[in-house]
Amino acid sequence: MRYLQPIILLATLSVICCTSPIRVHDNPLNYVDPFICTEGDNGMLYPGPAMPFGLVHLSPETEGDSHVGYYYEDDSIEGFSHTRIAGAGSKGKGGGLLIKPGIGLFTNQIEKFREPLVKSTEEARPGYYRVKLESGVNVELTTSDHVGFHRYTFPKDQRKNRYVAVDLSHSYVGMLDAKINIKSENVITGYFKSLHNSGGGYHTLYFAIVSDQPFETFTSWDGADCGKVNERQGKQIGVWLEYPENGKNQVCLKVGLSTVDEELAYEEAQNEIKGWDFDQAQKLCAGRWEKMLRKVEVIGGSEELKTIFYTHLYHSYLVPHLSSASNGDYRPLNQPNMVLNTKETAPDFTYYSAWSLWDDFRKYSLVSLLEPSYTRNIARSLVDYYAHKNKEGRDAKYSPTPHIRMEFNSTVVMDAWNKGIRDFDASIAYEGMKEYALNAEGERISDQLEHFYHAYVAMLMAKELGKEEDAEMFRIKALGYRNVWCATQKDREGTMRGFFTPAGKEVEDVEDFEKHVYEGHLWHYRWFVLHDVEGLASLREGKEQLAQDLEYFFENDLFMMVNEPDIHAPFLFNYLGKPWLTQKWARIFTTKEVTQRYHNHGLYETPVVSRIFRADTKGYIETMDDDAGAMASWFVMSAMGLFPSDPAMPYYLIGSPIFPEYRIQLEKGNVFTVKANNVSEDNFYIQSATLNGVEFDQCWISYDTIVSGGVLEFEMGNVPNKKWGKSGDIPSGMKETF
Repeated sequence: MRYLQPIILLATLSVICCTSPIRVHDNPLNYVDPFICTEGDNGMLYPGPAMPFGLVHLSPETEGDSHVGYYYEDDSIEGFSHTRIAGAGSKGKGGGLLIKPGIGLFTNQIEKFREPLVKSTEEARPGYYRVKLESGVNVELTTSDHVGFHRYTFPKDQRKNRYVAVDLSHSYVGMLDAKINIKSENVITGYFKSLHNSGGGYHTLYFAIVSDQPFETFTSWDGADCGKVNERQGKQIGVWLEYPENGKNQVCLKVGLSTVDEELAYEEAQNEIKGWDFDQAQKLCAGRWEKMLRKVEVIGGSEELKTIFYTHLYHSYLVPHLSSASNGDYRPLNQPNMVLNTKETAPDFTYYSAWSLWDDFRKYSLVSLLEPSYTRNIARSLVDYYAHKNKEGRDAKYSPTPHIRMEFNSTVVMDAWNKGIRDFDASIAYEGMKEYALNAEGERISDQLEHFYHAYVAMLMAKELGKEEDAEMFRIKALGYRNVWCATQKDREGTMRGFFTPAGKEVEDVEDFEKHVYEGHLWHYRWFVLHDVEGLASLREGKEQLAQDLEYFFENDLFMMVNEPDIHAPFLFNYLGKPWLTQKWARIFTTKEVTQRYHNHGLYETPVVSRIFRADTKGYIETMDDDAGAMASWFVMSAMGLFPSDPAMPYYLIGSPIFPEYRIQLEKGNVFTVKANNVSEDNFYIQSATLNGVEFDQCWISYDTIVSGGVLEFEMGNVPNKKWGKSGDIPSGMKETF
């Protein structure tokens, strides 16, 4: 299912598309600020280092209640842990394997070895974190894919009571079991089995800690039982390592992680980072990030907006997590007793887990555009999930890494398929999509609307594979949204507008929060027919009427940007024949001050008046979690003026680009350039456009057109051109399939 604008075919002889490498004058790493979205309940992100989609996410733990262990405003550190999911809600996911250096006497209580940090010394950039503790110990961190690398520099004039504490009780949700084995004065191995949700979901990770300097003695503990015991197992265990007075002032640790066993964790620590050159390891991590961030070159625009853009592009690449070892071994999701090797699937397969797909499924349309090689293995990993979901020995609560949720898994696979990334078993993929679409659970109207979309995605794949009967069955299911539409339902002001309601029956108040839907009210899910906006408009007696309702939704501050259910709404005007309103509202929520009445679970005590996205340490408005890159990627895509309202289809809606020019370096060497001439905070309306020098009058653009390379050039102004963008029907999976 591939789409090329006909206008492109007329322009193919004029080779405007570039194939030369992008020359980036400004290193994008200089625009990434990992402290953005780390203050208070704003984003739930962290400053510590990680590789793109890496296994190890190494970051400081402060004394607050952050979901990722860190609040910028906290003034003490209790250690540095190795696992977390960026922007996770609830209590957070991870927090395992806490390590803390310091100077002092033995204690097995975290609150006693917690110590103040010197805030002025704290710094972070991609691949690097540094802070000095009150004791004078300087801490530096970096990572590779499977290894956390610590460098501790102790003050020269304090040689006594130097220690490194390893605590295995630390977990955001709860520790189930852990084991530690002091194998020598340089090597400690073990595992930790930790909860990542209140429903019993858990992950098990194996570790090996290798020290470049031998510790002199140790004291391990299991609760109140303390002593020189080499092996311990339990929920409250740890070890205190004492380093000699005549030892070196600098101690380095390499902490290898594995989802398979301790031996592989030790191999990672020894081999993935060769030797003890911390600076070289940090450069390699930064280099990986630089390579990825250079895929988009922003030219012009404000320094602040470039900082937000590149920081959130960085945040978009933190989840999922690499879960296969360097040798290819991995444990599949739901199968804690099974060990497979990636080479059984494909020579270049790497396995990923740590999913949060209800939140971030739209993000993968950005990843597939900029990083198709990652998308290939992300899709394969989800197909692997289908393949092993119901096999013998299944434990539905097990994940190899911290984990959140799996809804919209089929959408991510379909996104890859429709973009020509098909290096997976299509029959297994389809059977997984089919089972999911047929067996999805939930009685709330929000669940039902999501299920209709899942049926639609299964329909698309059934049609692709020539399964016509199944496709027809899923088409009917996908149209089920019509059966829960109540045309006579009034809004709170008494205006009859029509809403999705339980069984299509009238309810008392459409703004009852979380009564009929998940994390919202009926207004927020009124727009959740991603696959058939025209069909939704027909229920409202036409596009004009639905567009008026959508304007009312925005003008009356009903839109909720802090959560995912309605974040596609600003772009729906493109379907309704009013692309200038998409340009208006997308730009407003990308860069301007707005009023937000709602958080995830109801009304703010006082409406929040603020920009949604900022370059300060709060970064987002209060209670807005980043949700595994869902919100970060929204900003990136909106800033680019390209948004996937229906991520199962290979096209992007055109919004309002915020930069004068940006260039995308594509996988095959092509370059796609977007220019927005005269763009500013006032000039955000598209006046006209050309694609490769030919008039372009569409409010959408296909994936194939972008990856072919070329120049899309907009003329921007401060008044809407209500005639632009109405040529060329937006592709519809419902219409194109039947």
